[in-house]
Amino acid sequence: MTDSDDSKQSPMQDTTTSTTDAPHVASVLRLGAGMQHYAVILTVIVGVVAIALGFVLGGVPGGIGAVVGTVIAGGLGWLSTFVMIKTARATPAGVMVGAMTAFAAKIVFLLVFLLVFHRTTLFDNRAFAYALFAVTAAWIVGEVVGFVRTRIPAVDL
Repeated sequence: MTDSDDSKQSPMQDTTTSTTDAPHVASVLRLGAGMQHYAVILTVIVGVVAIALGFVLGGVPGGIGAVVGTVIAGGLGWLSTFVMIKTARATPAGVMVGAMTAFAAKIVFLLVFLLVFHRTTLFDNRAFAYALFAVTAAWIVGEVVGFVRTRIPAVDL
């Protein structure tokens, strides 16, 4: 890799492997980077549409709700691939523990957020919910597309 290749890479995507890494490390790093790449692209597209629809259909409160839903869904989706990339050098069981911890953190965050803001008038709750759902679905579809397009076998024989 040249210096110019390094500048194009996100600082969160450590896709370099050393000669002492376990065999699964390169696969996990490539999968994480590929999944994150496609998920971000699809999430930005759906997020922009959700925010525009929020403003058009719900005015300022609808737009703010859509922005909040988009940011939360995108951030929580990003957390999964970030943890996957950062735990890649752990054992496969360690990667799974990291993934399950990230999943639990997402659930707790959403629970606390919804409990705190369930009767808010700061933003439109429907626009928030629709944007959260749409962006979450977009992130998941993007991860699946990224997983498939990296063409790494899920099982090493």
